[in-house]
Amino acid sequence: MTGRCARALSLGLLLMPALLAAPPSAAPQATKLRVGSSLSPPALDAILPHVALEGGFFRKQGLDVQVLEFRGGATNMKALLAGDVAVTQIGATDVMVAASKGAKVRLVFVSAPVQPFHFVARKEVATTLQGLVGKTIAVSGIGALSYHIPRMVLQGAGVDPDGVKYTALGSPADRFKALLAGKVDATMVLSAEAAKLQRYPEIVSLVQVSKALPEVPYEFVIAKEDFIEKNPDTMLGLTRALAEANRWIAANKAGTVAIAARVMKEEAPETIASAYDLIDPRFWGANGEISDAAYRFTADFLAKVGYLKDPVPLERLFDRRFLDRALRDLGRR
Repeated sequence: MTGRCARALSLGLLLMPALLAAPPSAAPQATKLRVGSSLSPPALDAILPHVALEGGFFRKQGLDVQVLEFRGGATNMKALLAGDVAVTQIGATDVMVAASKGAKVRLVFVSAPVQPFHFVARKEVATTLQGLVGKTIAVSGIGALSYHIPRMVLQGAGVDPDGVKYTALGSPADRFKALLAGKVDATMVLSAEAAKLQRYPEIVSLVQVSKALPEVPYEFVIAKEDFIEKNPDTMLGLTRALAEANRWIAANKAGTVAIAARVMKEEAPETIASAYDLIDPRFWGANGEISDAAYRFTADFLAKVGYLKDPVPLERLFDRRFLDRALRDLGRR
């Protein structure tokens, strides 16, 4: 062995203990992100951010997410604009109205391209949509999604939407309780409540909204424009996580029910399983998109009833950069 080799070997032996004792390189720190949802208590029809969290889809993209729930779209939108959450899942019509009024928000993912609602009523009051004339419909708030949808359904059935009364009563669960108590005549319920109708023969389902209004989207995922521009990597990871989670939900009933049962603590797993079966398969938007025709249909109605003077064109509202990149990686379905 030459002197140079001997010296190199000796140096290596001297350094080895230090190398073995050195701590491993720190893993990249996850990006903290607060994501909002418009339903509190949570529901299966808004379970996407919870599945993305509980199922590890956010973590896979390097995101450390906290999901915050709000009672209604108005509160949710205020939280986003105030910076209490960075991204939120919220009613599509809430977004369209807010954007038309100048809110600097952009759509990044269409989490639910069709409606989950069932329009239900007390059987003694009405068994058809025409029978609701002069009756009271419970909504979450005047101008909210749960206010616009029954008006769209009634108009589509040839019933004057102004021929009924609307009263604001909060969440779908709260409205259903009011319906059971006879305090209102009709309301829109989500899948978990619809799954319980067999227990309540006094309540009848008038229409499944996704069949009556297949054009109208339910929820968008949005963020403020400045946050998007400052955090493109975060937005890409978020969008990809949501797309993967939505596809997983559509293909994994048992896993979705298990996660929902942990989140929806007041609902029995059997009810959640029945609710899953009631949801229109198109609800879990595999590609995170909405068509121009569906967007225009919804905007035209909102404009007609006076809630939307100058709708923002879809191409301006929808920042597709992150979804297009995610779909290139994941493929379309």
